[in-house]
Amino acid sequence: MTWTSPSGTPRYPTREEIRHDERELAAAILEGSSHRPDQAFGQYFEGRRASCALGAAYEGIYRLPEQMDGLRPRRLDRFFDCLENTLRSCPEGCKKRLALGAMILHLNDDHHWTRPRIAEWVAPPIG
Repeated sequence: MTWTSPSGTPRYPTREEIRHDERELAAAILEGSSHRPDQAFGQYFEGRRASCALGAAYEGIYRLPEQMDGLRPRRLDRFFDCLENTLRSCPEGCKKRLALGAMILHLNDDHHWTRPRIAEWVAPPIG
């Protein structure tokens, strides 16, 4: 796809134009969080009430059984290219720079960020 300015000259796309899937990923995290109100750490799902941020994203796009202990989401990158193809630095200052999917797990498990906070970091409000 070619990006052009209003005057017709070629231009670089904005970050929003390239990474529209980050906003969709954030919405999936929030939607999935509503299905399992507690947050899991160190695993994607815990019992019937808890999920980590990526587990919540998976549940935000799929209907899942209540009991998901020990199961791992498969191929979220098929829906959200940004998980593997966007690098992010840790906002906590620990000097890690990881693919977005790995950074989401890091923020969830190591820094215990809430799922809504992670979703807002993934796709900050426009404005």
